[in-house]
Amino acid sequence: MTDVRGPKAGPLTAVFRRSEPPPSHRGRPRVVALDSGARTSPDPAWAEHVRLHQAFLGRVIDYLCADAGIRQFVDWGCPVPGTAERVRRVAPEATVVHVAPQGAAGLLTSPEHAAVLSGDGSESEALLRRLHTSGLVDFDEPVGVLMTRTFGADCPPSGLEDLRGLMRGGGHLALTSTAPRAEVERAFAPFSLLEPGVADLTWWPYPDEDVAASGCGILAGLGRVPVRRGGAGRWR
Repeated sequence: MTDVRGPKAGPLTAVFRRSEPPPSHRGRPRVVALDSGARTSPDPAWAEHVRLHQAFLGRVIDYLCADAGIRQFVDWGCPVPGTAERVRRVAPEATVVHVAPQGAAGLLTSPEHAAVLSGDGSESEALLRRLHTSGLVDFDEPVGVLMTRTFGADCPPSGLEDLRGLMRGGGHLALTSTAPRAEVERAFAPFSLLEPGVADLTWWPYPDEDVAASGCGILAGLGRVPVRRGGAGRWR
């Protein structure tokens, strides 16, 4: 198996930690996740893609909640179902804001119980402004941004410099991509990549006995921005 580990940027000690069954949320609002990849008929290849993506997000969320102390998340693009449930399973008090693709917010089963913004990557500046001014996210505190709707070489994510500028309280950004490794690493440029750097989504952060040696061909990584107190935000 190819060694996908990059320069060391800090340990990830909780990514394979088993979680307890989800606690009961009776009596308080339920946050729901959008299955933006719904299919009219079963598709084994798509189901496997969703499973691998969910597993990657689960490892990221476990680390961010348990080791990094993150208690607010932005599910940007809602690529697979179950993200909010995974967050609440590890940190019941955490908040989740969904940024749903245009026209898809209505597919959420209980939008009145969730913080949902409608939009896509083509409006990143407007979405960041809305996140900042709406009070849905406190950028003076650490935030985990899960921007994992997979991007290709012809459509890199935009607004990452602006996002980093807003994150005065620090936080992390997760990305996935089918672009070449060098382009994915460039997308992370405003952030510091955590070990093992950019790696196959199936293997990140490290291969184990349950993953295939061939990987899935989608690259993934997690970047960090440190706490930066003081200074005015771009949008007030």
